[in-house]
Amino acid sequence: MHNAKEVFLSNFSKVLILFLIIINLFLTILPLTNVLGYEFSVANGILLFILGGIQIINVQRKNLIIGVTEVLLKNKWFIIISITVPFLIGFLSSILNSNCPIKGGILFYLLISIPSFSFGGVLGNFCTRLSRKYSYYFFIIIFIGLIIPPLVEFFFNPQIYFYNPIFGYFPGTIYDEDLSVDRILLAYRIFNLSGFVLVYYFSNIIINKSRLHKILIVFILLFVTSSFSVLKPKLLFATDKNRIEKELSSKINTNNFLIHLPDSLRAKKDERYNAFLHEYYLDRIKTQLNLSFNYKIDSYLFAGKESKRELLGSGNADIAKPWLNQIFLNYYNYGGTLKHELVHILAGEFGKTPFKVAAGFNPAMIEGVAVSIENDYDGYPIYYMAKLAFAAGYKYPIEKLFNGFNFFSQTSSISYIYAGSFLKYLEDKFGTSKIKYLYGANDFQKVYGKNLNELVKTYELFLKNYPIEFNKNKAQLYFGSVSIFKKYCPRMAASDVKKAWLLFNNRKYSEALNLFKDVYSYSSSYQSLLGIVSTYSEEKKYEAAAEFLSNQIVNFRTSQFYFNLELILGDLLIKMDQYAKAISEYDSLLVQNPHINFTNEVLIRKSILKESVDSLKKYFNYNKKQKFQKILSLNSKGIKYFSIPSLLSLSSDEGSVLDSLITQLRKSIRVQDFSSSYAALEISKYALRNLDYETAQFFAVRSLDYQKDDNSNFQFVENLRMVNWFKNNHERIKVTYSK
Repeated sequence: MHNAKEVFLSNFSKVLILFLIIINLFLTILPLTNVLGYEFSVANGILLFILGGIQIINVQRKNLIIGVTEVLLKNKWFIIISITVPFLIGFLSSILNSNCPIKGGILFYLLISIPSFSFGGVLGNFCTRLSRKYSYYFFIIIFIGLIIPPLVEFFFNPQIYFYNPIFGYFPGTIYDEDLSVDRILLAYRIFNLSGFVLVYYFSNIIINKSRLHKILIVFILLFVTSSFSVLKPKLLFATDKNRIEKELSSKINTNNFLIHLPDSLRAKKDERYNAFLHEYYLDRIKTQLNLSFNYKIDSYLFAGKESKRELLGSGNADIAKPWLNQIFLNYYNYGGTLKHELVHILAGEFGKTPFKVAAGFNPAMIEGVAVSIENDYDGYPIYYMAKLAFAAGYKYPIEKLFNGFNFFSQTSSISYIYAGSFLKYLEDKFGTSKIKYLYGANDFQKVYGKNLNELVKTYELFLKNYPIEFNKNKAQLYFGSVSIFKKYCPRMAASDVKKAWLLFNNRKYSEALNLFKDVYSYSSSYQSLLGIVSTYSEEKKYEAAAEFLSNQIVNFRTSQFYFNLELILGDLLIKMDQYAKAISEYDSLLVQNPHINFTNEVLIRKSILKESVDSLKKYFNYNKKQKFQKILSLNSKGIKYFSIPSLLSLSSDEGSVLDSLITQLRKSIRVQDFSSSYAALEISKYALRNLDYETAQFFAVRSLDYQKDDNSNFQFVENLRMVNWFKNNHERIKVTYSK
């Protein structure tokens, strides 16, 4: 036994290298870490930090070496192998498993993995000189101490991202694909380097010093570290409440909310609508969950995803922090996510853990309850969406969905819909109180007396018998995407596409086109294809754009983007005077009918085509105001209901003209089909946003004149419910403004 221990210790470095190789080989079979990129570099940053520290401690405990040169020479082969082996494994895996460019991955490895290895070694050296006997214990304690601050920041600050010396940077969510090395990460690593140089300096001082001197040096380092933590928001390495409220300096104060938004979004009518919408959804959720929630909620509205990403960490995904009563939303689509995020806040009333979420941090339970109570997916009830997905073959075992973190392995729409509809079924069948209990217990057997498999069987039987008007193209539009884990080079593609669009916006079309094509060659992404077509079109190379799109559109036949590509192709064919082919593309969209928005866009085009092909060509080049005037002219000889939603969306500077049309429609509207019903719905929403409650209510009621099935009628009924609430409650909602 003694000999075995000696053999192990004598080959300790080799054991560490073997462990490093095994872990890295394992990383090559996992999604995202199977290429040399951000996730691979972070995993190795943590691993190399630990191994670097352990190796230095092992060597220094045997024979304490003073000079840095001697330390490096003593460990040179371990250092060289530790740095190069993971890189080579990641590099080879990238070549064999994908054709992703590795330039971004190399930068991440250089900026995250290698510095972390150095920092671990410096810390190991410091711990050995602090106490050779307890060096491993000190290393573990300090390692834990370095891991805890990000959790503290996440818990107390608005941010979901964090910077850390061990793994560099964590964005906080997997849903934002655009992630690249930037100046802030570079600056942070420079600060890290300065800090660990200071640690190394003190390592040389504390040798042979008294215990009191060593304690004093430790306190000095703790003071420096604490001071840096306090300064992180000022240095842009963290976001505290002061920083975010400085950026979102305007405030709307209501009975239950403090809404923060930038000055650029201030408009009194919009602000009152925002306030009422917050209060409406809160009231609805409280009623459904039978809660008496009496806390003030902070709602942060961001002008764009870039500012949201910089301040919060997540640009695309909206976020709720139940334990802080805070929600964070993108202004341009907050109406579609506000209720969902508010459910997260109120679910905290029966959530567990300090974070007030579902027991076990089960993501399917957390998001499923929010979707269940929200019960609205693009205007449809979630039962409809679940049945649509199920009938179209977009299936995933619910038992797996609620197990661990499988929730994130699927397209978000699939995971959210199945988790939400299943919990909605349990709520409808067994009552809301049990759903609240389940959220805190995460134990189906304990709450319902049946295990998950038994409950899933009854749910699937219910879903099988749930009636819908099935449209496979609608299912494709909603569910025909893939998760980030199944995309090709998602991080690099998103980063390069962003750079290409910057070139495009700066009119550097040749450079933009080359970069878009490079991205498409390794990722086959919709965003890069759209960039190629847009660049050709901007240069009026319509034949090249149409030819490229015609050759590539087949690759998107089962994608949610297929229908938009068909519309784009039809427009290109018009610009090329290929009238018959364009009509074929347009008619194909009418037959497929994935969404009324596509139907309306096609009918607008076909109406303009009746004037002439040149009229439609000119329309494509019109600005927003000109398009509004053109579509308005289509209604001069009779209302074209399919054009009303587009008129409303283009109407920001044409309020008086639009109001005249709406006044005319109040007298003459005939709701006889889905198109006219949908037009009335959109007018009602427009009027409500402008706080014209009488008009909103009139068109909300008229939108129900056309009889539809319950699933299609859902959004019309919900809109009338909202309008009635606004009309009946707006006077009791106190709204004040401040800076």
